[in-house]
Amino acid sequence: MALGVRLDAGGRMPATAALDRVTARCGSVMRGVAGVVAAAAALMGLAPPVDPTVLVPAVAGLLCWSFFFTWAGWTYGLLPWVITVEVLITSALCVFQRELVARTLIGDSASWVGGLVTMTIVAVNLAWRAGPAVPAGLLVVLAHLYGSGAFAVAGIHVLQVGATAVLMSLLRRGAANADRELAAARDAEEKATVERERRRDERAQNSRMHGSVLATLMMIGAGGIAATSPMLRETAARHLADLDRMSEGGGTGPDHVPLHERLAAGAARSGLTIHTRLTPVSVPWEVAEAFLEAVAEAIANVVRHANVTVAAVTLTVTGDEVVVEVRDRGMGFEPADVPDHRYGLRVSILARMEMVGGRGVVESGPQGTKVTLRWAP
Repeated sequence: MALGVRLDAGGRMPATAALDRVTARCGSVMRGVAGVVAAAAALMGLAPPVDPTVLVPAVAGLLCWSFFFTWAGWTYGLLPWVITVEVLITSALCVFQRELVARTLIGDSASWVGGLVTMTIVAVNLAWRAGPAVPAGLLVVLAHLYGSGAFAVAGIHVLQVGATAVLMSLLRRGAANADRELAAARDAEEKATVERERRRDERAQNSRMHGSVLATLMMIGAGGIAATSPMLRETAARHLADLDRMSEGGGTGPDHVPLHERLAAGAARSGLTIHTRLTPVSVPWEVAEAFLEAVAEAIANVVRHANVTVAAVTLTVTGDEVVVEVRDRGMGFEPADVPDHRYGLRVSILARMEMVGGRGVVESGPQGTKVTLRWAP
């Protein structure tokens, strides 16, 4: 920022950009007002030896420049070349102030030229850092001293240069500190997001493993699938394909698949007598996989715990919501009593549906168990 304040952030940090925007617009407005006030004071204070033919063109030029400075500063910021021209114009007015200011006001800090000196010092420090701003401000002070010979006023102007330079340095340092803290917070949030995504992917893979491969092995162990069953070979092939996709980076299958067909095929391979009532509907591949794995886990629980050979699977669509229910009339259980080391309900049913934006509910009692799975786009 040694070369001027620009209004476009241009990828810079937000606190510094906000400070630059405020200082540019405030500085441009203050300089415009100061120019109008100085012009009015110059005309109202017209007195010998000031020649109107010299003063009026100078005031007209001052007004034109003041209006341009305000427009440029408000629109584009305090551009380096604009500030440079401002320093030169004010210095020129200071050098020739004996032809522009009444003799009684020469050397008075309240003269219209003295007011412009103060405003130029402020504008320079708003636009530039202390390195170039202080020499530029002192140049204007020396020009005023040359034209007026007033050392007391020059001392006041030197104090103005130092005070505004210190103030803007503190403001810029505070903005830079805020930007560093914001950047650190943003980096921490990005790292936390990456870690959350990594854990989510890990949970998804663990859930898929439990809901598919391990669920099938448990059904074999419980006698729900015969070791020589053709359905077992088909299921194993599908699970191997899933594992291949996970090992290659978690790739998915087709965009949408017919959920009712996949559920019907899964019910036919379950080893139980499954009564189905399935409304045709297609859902995204990953959603279908979540439904299938959750239903497979629910059926596996029927095989392992319900002590029945019959269950029912229904698929309905209400509005945009897809609902799948798995019911049995076997021995119920209390979901709250399921040990923490048993992951079937929590991971392969409830958590698996949550991973695709759905939800699951398990209800159980003496008359049986109902697992309800819901998803909506």
